[in-house]
Amino acid sequence: METEPGGWFVVRPFVVADTPLDPAVTVSCVLLLCVIFVIELLTPNAVVAAFAVLPLAAAMWLVSTRFAALILAVTAGLFIAAALMEAANRLTLILVAIPILAVGVIVRFYAARVPLIPVPPAASRDGTREPIAALTRRELEVAQLAASAYTAAEIGHRLHIGERTVESHLASSYLKLGITSRSQLIRMADRLH
Repeated sequence: METEPGGWFVVRPFVVADTPLDPAVTVSCVLLLCVIFVIELLTPNAVVAAFAVLPLAAAMWLVSTRFAALILAVTAGLFIAAALMEAANRLTLILVAIPILAVGVIVRFYAARVPLIPVPPAASRDGTREPIAALTRRELEVAQLAASAYTAAEIGHRLHIGERTVESHLASSYLKLGITSRSQLIRMADRLH
């Protein structure tokens, strides 16, 4: 999360992915979804389940792929359970569930394709800009392995993250380092260690 030039507040896609906040955000979203569905069951004449779109969309934008899949499955399971428990509103719940789950999938699909906005590198102690200092710990790990000629699949396996996450970290690293190719990254390998 940061403020872009012009004062816009931006929450980048997957901002908590592979951080200690990833499971915490996931648990928070699941709890909020459970509260929404408990309220749905307590108020059979109102379709409160439509509010599930908010935590679902937030989670699809913020968390890692494995947690996003978990939240999507929990949401679908809660809709199924609510439809089974509320026979009178079954059709309504099904008609509400379809677009809400579709919104979750669309948000995730869109988040994975948002071009990364360059982030200015962090300032070093002497006031000059050092691009490597701008890399997060995970971006640096991925960049070091990529500079050592590991493939995205090998890096993902080694760091226990998805191949798409590796590619996202590499794209972010390229922007922060001001480079555009793996060969440029390999040439600066000694500076990454």
